[in-house]
Amino acid sequence: LELDGHDVKSLFRRSQALRGLGRLDRAASDLQRCVRLEPKNKAFQEALRDLGSSAQEKVKVMSCTDSKVEAMFKLLLDSEEKDQDKKQKAAQNLIVLAREEPGAEKIFQNDGVCLLLQLLDTGRLDMMIAALRTFTGLCRGHCSRTVVILRDLGPQRLFAVLEREDEHLSLAAYNLLQVMFETLRQGLQKEVLHKDNVLAS
Repeated sequence: LELDGHDVKSLFRRSQALRGLGRLDRAASDLQRCVRLEPKNKAFQEALRDLGSSAQEKVKVMSCTDSKVEAMFKLLLDSEEKDQDKKQKAAQNLIVLAREEPGAEKIFQNDGVCLLLQLLDTGRLDMMIAALRTFTGLCRGHCSRTVVILRDLGPQRLFAVLEREDEHLSLAAYNLLQVMFETLRQGLQKEVLHKDNVLAS
């Protein structure tokens, strides 16, 4: 595509790849170029229509996820709420949500780091474990989120968590540190590869 920006086959394949990565706006841009280059191509027109409905579905899911995230944090941080089963379920839902990229991003965008730190600071083991596991989901494979979380979490808070004598809490903390390390290591490798490719060109 750098050599020939009008290569429709490459544009179409890139749009499919971008769609698979969830980058629907860029995928749509490539498909629109395909349609402009070959206006009578039914496959391109159909793919563009299909992408439009996928984008609408994604917007619906994201707005629904926003309200779910807000409701879960509200329930978990509500000192008046005495139903521990409800709180446990909300904590588990938060952990599960953080494992998927759209959910992780929504948690992060909805001031999730600050709210998770509040959960960690409650001193309640179940809430602390839930916060650490949610942080793990937010960090996995996402370098910039990991850097922010590591900065906000800080060494003091991490050491305080590791000093607590609870096996489950320690395992959750070690797992978070391992995921952070792996994510940052992969990020550095990508950066080095990118720089090498730029220098080679």
